[in-house]
Amino acid sequence: MAATHVKADARNRSARTIAQGAISVVLVALATVILNTVSAGEVIDYASLAPVAGSAVLTAIATYVQRLVEGDKTPTTGTHRPE
Repeated sequence: MAATHVKADARNRSARTIAQGAISVVLVALATVILNTVSAGEVIDYASLAPVAGSAVLTAIATYVQRLVEGDKTPTTGTHRPE
């Protein structure tokens, strides 16, 4: 079982990944709105943004799980790291 600090780190990393994914979705949405404004007469297809949002969520989940699986790989106190 993963240590408590590893779980906290995994949560922090996944939260950052969710934020990054959300920013990506917003940028894609803005690009879509701009393109639809330029080519008048077309309706914004919000359903086409769902795969992008789903990808962002799945990336965050994968990040969390990977961090849990990898565990704590930081060196313990007193060990010498080669330079």
